[in-house]
Amino acid sequence: MKKNLALILISLFMGACSSIRQMEVNIPKPALFELPADIKRVAIIDRSEGNATTIIEGALTGEMVGIDKILSQECISGLTQMLNLNDKLQVTRHSERLKAPNTTSTGFGANLDWAIVDQIAQQNNADALLVLEYFDSDYNIRDQTKPNNVGTVLVQGYASVTGGFRIYDTKNRTIIYERGLSKSRNFGETAATREMAIAKLIKGSTALKSLSNELGKSIGRRFTAYYTWEDRIIFKGKSQQAQVGERYILSQSYQEAVTTLSKALEVESDMKEKGRICHNLGYCYEVLGDLQRSKTWLTKGYTEYGNDKSLAYLNTINQRITEEEIIERQRNK
Repeated sequence: MKKNLALILISLFMGACSSIRQMEVNIPKPALFELPADIKRVAIIDRSEGNATTIIEGALTGEMVGIDKILSQECISGLTQMLNLNDKLQVTRHSERLKAPNTTSTGFGANLDWAIVDQIAQQNNADALLVLEYFDSDYNIRDQTKPNNVGTVLVQGYASVTGGFRIYDTKNRTIIYERGLSKSRNFGETAATREMAIAKLIKGSTALKSLSNELGKSIGRRFTAYYTWEDRIIFKGKSQQAQVGERYILSQSYQEAVTTLSKALEVESDMKEKGRICHNLGYCYEVLGDLQRSKTWLTKGYTEYGNDKSLAYLNTINQRITEEEIIERQRNK
């Protein structure tokens, strides 16, 4: 809600200089990877012990104690958090951390032996094991001060994490998923001296913990439906009624906006303005969750009144209709 209100304030400012307003909608997305229907219980295992040594430039000695395990477990926490959003899955975390098969490279090593897979699955009453096969992280400090800059120093802390994941299907004794993923981020600070700027920087361990959690969430999001924000536009109204309808949209009173814009369309004579009103009606119905009516109005805006932006929007709505069908199928598996 706060994000939406902030966007409305921005759109009010930008709208003074344009015929359109930038909006956003929060929409559901299907899981990117569908687990087999017979997998109901998943155990998560950390198999990255001894895989790599984290290097944190500028870290205090105490900050480094046990950091590799802490970061891999933070990744597992993010993964678990996302998987728990899938109400079709029961998720457990295996208590023992396993030795990595490849301790000299951040890549996939030998598969976990199926006898061990069976043992862990039995201990956790799991149909599948989701295994963190390797994990590595790094944090270094870079001086980004421009040569001609006088009196101010810019330093950046660069954090990066990498992980590889496999899913072992215990029933069919197959690996049904294998993927590596990386994340990185810059953290910048300025000060009079390099030492002062470094002192202001986020701690390396704190930056890597946050990034490790995000890495786990990115993997977990592939197995569950989720919500995300997408950009949209609406048109500024020209007639009095169209302007009232626009204000209803900005105040998030979408049903009132539909009523007002429908009346505005009936009395409007300008073909271009009719197309814009149809476009705005399509937006209202998307926010209200009626994608078929949204499609109807956007189709009308493009075919009858030649609004090209409605055609681009229509393609997005058609994609959303397809995704809604996938979400419904996944929900009823």
